[in-house]
Amino acid sequence: MLYWLKRLFFVFLFVQLISSCTTQDKKISRPRDPWAFRSVLDKQPRMLTLALDTACYAAYDLANCKLTKVWKGGVTLEGAAYTDKKNVQPVSWGTSYTDDPENSWKVLVNGKNDSFRIVNKGYRFVNNQVILNHQVILSSGDTIRIEELPEFVRNGNNDPGLSRTFTTHNVPGGVSVSIASRSKDFELPVNSSADLVTWFKQLPQQFPVASQGEYDHRGRYWMEKSDCFTCHEVDKKTVGPSFMEVAAKYGNLENPTINLIPKVKLGSTGIWGQSAMTPHPDLTDAEIREMLDYILSLKPDKKTAVAPAQQNFVLPMNYRPGFGAPLEHVHPSYNVQTIHDKNFRPRVGGLAFRPDGKLLVTTWDTVGGVYLLDSVTTGDTNKIKVKRIASGLAEPLGIEVVNGEVFVLQKHELTQLIDHDGDEIIDEYRAICNSWTVSADFHEFAFGLVYKDGYFYVSLSMAMRLMAHEKQRPDRGRVIKISKDGTYESLCYGLRTPNGIGLGPGNEVFVTDNQGEWVPANKLIHVKKNEYHGMRWGFLDTVNPVPEVALPAIYLPEDEIGNSPSEPILIKEGIFKGQMLHGDVTYGGIQRDFLEKIDGDYQGAVFRFSQGLEAGINRMVWGPDGALYIGGVGMVGGWSWKEKQFGLQRLSFNGDTAFDIVAIRAKPHGFEIELTLPLSDAVKIKPGEFLIQQWWYLPTADYGGPKKDLEQLKISSINISADRKRIYLELPGLKEKRVVYFRLPGDWYTTGRNYMWSSDAWYTLNKIPRQ
Repeated sequence: MLYWLKRLFFVFLFVQLISSCTTQDKKISRPRDPWAFRSVLDKQPRMLTLALDTACYAAYDLANCKLTKVWKGGVTLEGAAYTDKKNVQPVSWGTSYTDDPENSWKVLVNGKNDSFRIVNKGYRFVNNQVILNHQVILSSGDTIRIEELPEFVRNGNNDPGLSRTFTTHNVPGGVSVSIASRSKDFELPVNSSADLVTWFKQLPQQFPVASQGEYDHRGRYWMEKSDCFTCHEVDKKTVGPSFMEVAAKYGNLENPTINLIPKVKLGSTGIWGQSAMTPHPDLTDAEIREMLDYILSLKPDKKTAVAPAQQNFVLPMNYRPGFGAPLEHVHPSYNVQTIHDKNFRPRVGGLAFRPDGKLLVTTWDTVGGVYLLDSVTTGDTNKIKVKRIASGLAEPLGIEVVNGEVFVLQKHELTQLIDHDGDEIIDEYRAICNSWTVSADFHEFAFGLVYKDGYFYVSLSMAMRLMAHEKQRPDRGRVIKISKDGTYESLCYGLRTPNGIGLGPGNEVFVTDNQGEWVPANKLIHVKKNEYHGMRWGFLDTVNPVPEVALPAIYLPEDEIGNSPSEPILIKEGIFKGQMLHGDVTYGGIQRDFLEKIDGDYQGAVFRFSQGLEAGINRMVWGPDGALYIGGVGMVGGWSWKEKQFGLQRLSFNGDTAFDIVAIRAKPHGFEIELTLPLSDAVKIKPGEFLIQQWWYLPTADYGGPKKDLEQLKISSINISADRKRIYLELPGLKEKRVVYFRLPGDWYTTGRNYMWSSDAWYTLNKIPRQ
């Protein structure tokens, strides 16, 4: 009885604490919105930054449940999602209050050190304050829950301070938990609450460092990783010459790197004085060349002649949209409506519908937001209501609703979003899984989010700015399968930039991947356990022999039908039912994928489907009204369609069946082409009017890979079905493990002289069927 009275008393105290915070909330003014946000910070992943006051920022390393920094200043949100820059990530600016925060955890059991594990389980907001949730897992298996409420305070002398209120639950008898700095320990209360307040000296006003565009150069990034800035600065001489002086001295030479690479690698002295430059034998010539490219870019500008205006490239006469060239308009069977206005311009990271028909949209931007859109099925922006319900997420590139519960995929965490009080605003950001391996590399994205049979599926891209001596983190370039208890397992591996994961035929998981080093073309891949998909940079460079590369279901040739393929989605109704669609951020539009199984494995053809949309397509979801909701995204300067960055639209079937290709099916000696409508009796099919080629791809260490053994195939016979909707082409010389490209004649039409929408197709012929 006494035990329960104590518990009730402690609960009462905690409620009083929260209630007192409610009164204080009216006085709390945070310096930015969102004031609590996730990101890489100062080259550390899995950070939570709290803008508590204009005089106090605090940063927590959630991977280790540690307070890492308390400072006066702010954060410069640099990076791909924030300022369209690669190679860089957010950095703090200003002056730290202390270099010795209490962040070392210690557990004693009956006076002896225990081998425990501490994990962060997310955080929640109460009255404009944040409460961090930690769990200490003892060697006995007991779990202690710790809540930490940080807040900025001032004393009577107006000195700044940080108050950390700790509340513990489920502490067993004989157990004590402490948090310490180098100078002092603070023992947490046992199943109750207590404050740890640290006072600091007042600091003068702080000012941010000006953003520098050159940080976006890969050479600059690698120089930051090396020791270059120990002895050199950009614009002034220190131990060695400034980089601008080096650029001025060598920049006008015909090939300056020939002389400079040996100096960097072997070291040198006497050129700029008696100070010796340290040798760098571990740097490769390619890395030094990239660094020198940055340095030489700093040479003073000279007036140069103005180059003549570039002439527009004119396609040959037989190239036109859908016939050798990208489409220009929306598919004629669909109508498109834009469902956002000028006040809401999302760079869409994820889309999902709630059971009540409201659309959830995550944004890849400085807000890292989740927005709730009502009345989207009307397609009328005057009726659609937009409400921000969550923010401060780190590059949320996937969202899923499971039995009414909302889960979002951040760069480094799978998170459940919980509304405790029913106002639709998210109160708790509960960590489900945050243990896959990560670094601070900007390119380590986590893509998509699929839920199937009790598990989440996520695709993780590889780091793209490794030096020769660096290796990928173990989980990079993989599809992982996550259970609701946070455990996960790896499925396939060797992926580069798999920005798209979805469920396809048979409810099986498919993922798209981006062309790059050791990945000779973009791909649509059927995810299977333990299959390797080719990307080896910084991962399998030293493995001999290299594992066999699994064949994709469909190749998506670069610049022909893809550049940055994104989320695949199954078509559930209509003439293309059972096929898939996928978007593309850089090539733009939506492509269509026909899949068939040959000897138990998927292969098939990709077709152009639709263009005429407002941005490159990143995410798609079917709405309760049967319409397709599509979200666009873009990063100016390299990852966008026509420099477009924003997009949220609705595609709905208008009842018209366009004249198009339904499918191309492999046969033992050729292919069968199925059309949506019968070919007009007046059209004469002539073998010489087809263009059919085949080739295979050679993976290389360069970006993309060459087409090998490219050859044109000749049709030996043509048969057309009685209904004139199926055409069989016999093609001698077909080979397995080839891409077969088709361009049908450009003058085919159906009744009423309705011409074909698109005639191009790329079939990945992994296997030739036996029958």
